[in-house]
Amino acid sequence: MKKIVKPALWLVVLALLSALGFAGYTRYKKMLLREDLSDFIRTVSKGDLKLDMQESGELVSRDTVDIFPPSKGFIVEIIKKEGEYAEKNERIMMFKGGERIDSTQYVPVTIVAPRAGLLTRCVSTRGGSDAEVREGKRVDSSASCVARVVDMNMLAVNLQISEIDIFKLKLGMPVSITFTSIPGEKFSGKIDVIAPMAESKSSNWGGGGTKVFRVVINIDKPSQKMRVGMSAVVTANMKAKKNVLKAPIEALFQEGLNHYVYRQLQGYEAEKLQVFPGLRSEAEVELAGPLKPGDKLFTAAPESLK
Repeated sequence: MKKIVKPALWLVVLALLSALGFAGYTRYKKMLLREDLSDFIRTVSKGDLKLDMQESGELVSRDTVDIFPPSKGFIVEIIKKEGEYAEKNERIMMFKGGERIDSTQYVPVTIVAPRAGLLTRCVSTRGGSDAEVREGKRVDSSASCVARVVDMNMLAVNLQISEIDIFKLKLGMPVSITFTSIPGEKFSGKIDVIAPMAESKSSNWGGGGTKVFRVVINIDKPSQKMRVGMSAVVTANMKAKKNVLKAPIEALFQEGLNHYVYRQLQGYEAEKLQVFPGLRSEAEVELAGPLKPGDKLFTAAPESLK
């Protein structure tokens, strides 16, 4: 009986020692892993994937009229100020011709709004706004703009789209619009114009710059909060797929014409798998290949992380 018990006891002891040794080895291996290893791991998931294109633009009015004086002279009275609305043929300022404002040779005449709209400063040929029009301001000629009337019901967003992306857009394509100055609100619009001819966009770093196309977005329902010149962000949904296998795009590697991923096995151990990418968004990519939801992928070659 003692001979039977003794070997059994040794077997139990050996099993315990093996378990302790394995646990110690596992803990030792974990201690060798860098603490930030999880920062280089991404997870494969299954879900919807949307390809959105975002571009920044400027809010403009598609219907503006500049107002000019009858001759050179002086602004002697402001009746409607910049930022106020004027009706068609409403008096906005009084103008007096001549070389001197106190001259009695000329009688002050009324300048009226040629159409209804918001009164703003004139836009300089250099791209900025002209100086403020005030009482007593001298006007050098009849070609000097003194005010601009903006139709706030004809607001649009002007975009400059690169030649790489221009063929992704279609006339009538719906878009969403947000403004930094109007947080928390989203507006809808449609692509109304896609210029057939490219323009040169100058580069801040010198050189010839890049080629861009002018795209105009009509706003469906303009808001009174909008102001001409505001910065806008336009988002167009190009494509969408539902329930696809996807991963963060930084986990995808390319070697020649082939694409692959590093799937984590344990610690730094990984297997290199060829995959076939599909639809890509700014952050994620659709993947076909020997992957399943929950797989862990490296964003860098595992050997470089040790």
